Amino acid sequence: MIRNYLASYDFNLPLDDATVDPDLPLIRRRLASLASSEGLDGGYYEAQELAEAFLDAAREANAEVMNDDSPARNKLRDILERDLDYQRELFEAVCDLPLADAAAHLCWLADLMKQRADMARPIAEILGK
Repeated sequence: MIRNYLASYDFNLPLDDATVDPDLPLIRRRLASLASSEGLDGGYYEAQELAEAFLDAAREANAEVMNDDSPARNKLRDILERDLDYQRELFEAVCDLPLADAAAHLCWLADLMKQRADMARPIAEILGK
């Protein structure tokens, strides 16, 4: 019975739950919605990379780093220049927020995406894949 359930397990359940959770801020519901069409590993790694870039930018802002060529600004530029739809959509969803808030929301998403991706291995082992 458990094998039948796991064979049809929907990895998007945590994201689907988050998109309709009235206790979550609207931005987190929006980020979960954007992430639901992404693959397990790529969705996690791209969210994590963007979250780290925003964390670095927030640290630089706290340290009053104003250099246009700062490491965090360059990292964000590099990410955006790759023009990956998912990362661009995530960026556009949080770019008007204070850096620390944007970083916190992206870290939340990256954690949710990691939990989602981490389910693949145990399920594959149970199913013998």
